[in-house]
Amino acid sequence: MVKISISDETGGLEGAYKSRLRKIAGTALKNLGLPSATELSLSFVNDRRMRELNREWRKIDRATDVLSFPQSGGPDYTLLGDIVISIDTAKRQSVKYGNTLHDEIKKLIVHGILHLLG
Repeated sequence: MVKISISDETGGLEGAYKSRLRKIAGTALKNLGLPSATELSLSFVNDRRMRELNREWRKIDRATDVLSFPQSGGPDYTLLGDIVISIDTAKRQSVKYGNTLHDEIKKLIVHGILHLLG
């Protein structure tokens, strides 16, 4: 069974919504053919925290929408890695691209997963 943990540093995601996000990520992992023992971490932060992470890990001093931190590679991808999403940036992008916030978050989850897979 795929294990997806969610951390919400913004405090704005309700429990039921976190369950929906787990299902979205799980479906993406399954559709990509990843094993059922795959583990993934999703973290939701604000722009201030995302800017700190982007500056620390990429040496770019601004917020971004999504960062991916792979944990292991190879043929089994058991411990896939961590995806960090800025809710603030996702909100702005949803308006810019005419998406709902939910659709933007779904897109960023899949985008992050694809980065983890290389």
